[in-house]
Amino acid sequence: MKAGKVHRLRSVVLGWQKSDKASVINSILGVEVETDKYFVKSVKKDGEVNGRKITLINTACWWEKFSLQDSPEVVKQEVACSVFLCETGPHVFLIVINLSLPFTEENRLSIEEHLGLFGERVWKHTIVIFTGADSLKDKSTEQHIENQGEDLQQILERCGKRYYAFDFKNKSDRVKELLVKIDDVVAANNGKHFETQDDMLLDIQSKRNKTKEKAEARQKSLLDKRNLLKDICKDVGNGILLDRPLPFKLHHAVNRLLYILQ
Repeated sequence: MKAGKVHRLRSVVLGWQKSDKASVINSILGVEVETDKYFVKSVKKDGEVNGRKITLINTACWWEKFSLQDSPEVVKQEVACSVFLCETGPHVFLIVINLSLPFTEENRLSIEEHLGLFGERVWKHTIVIFTGADSLKDKSTEQHIENQGEDLQQILERCGKRYYAFDFKNKSDRVKELLVKIDDVVAANNGKHFETQDDMLLDIQSKRNKTKEKAEARQKSLLDKRNLLKDICKDVGNGILLDRPLPFKLHHAVNRLLYILQ
């Protein structure tokens, strides 16, 4: 096996364009990922390509031009904790950007701030994946990047000018080429993956776990109260608590409440 080529490849897929992210994952793994909704949670997808086991994490989407401060806490936590879905850590981060759409300063700041959740070292493991390149017609990818202005070029500078234009019409060839690009990133990092045992990331994970535990406790409390109310309604409906049958209207109301509680 060549230097930098790992048998089990792990990658985190980032960005705000949910359908483009899902299409890239579908193309690489040959699986179906939902494209018509935003994920609140990061989702792990496993597959095998040319004999190599590949794990891709489809992260929660942030809103296109939202700053990190504007993003909901649950989205920030899910994006940051996506790395923990990869055993030991991901080898590469893929930022998906649709090249046929305008790229503004707000887009740049949004990407920089959300990737900042992983710390500055994330850029050493990052590749920009351009979608929509097939709609550029007479312009090359390089020409379009230049025409987009400084903001997009600044993102490329931060990740060592590593990018790949993904053409969904020639999936097989494109996937092979992308894997070579990823192997180059792994080799440039001496075969090392992104380290997740970082104080900042571990702190976010701890907060996320506490939030999850509180939510589960609230859910259990509500379920217990719901079941208790159902039992009381059944007893009232049967006249057990009143030692006599209920009037028709009250009996009907109790039955409707029981139906809603089911």
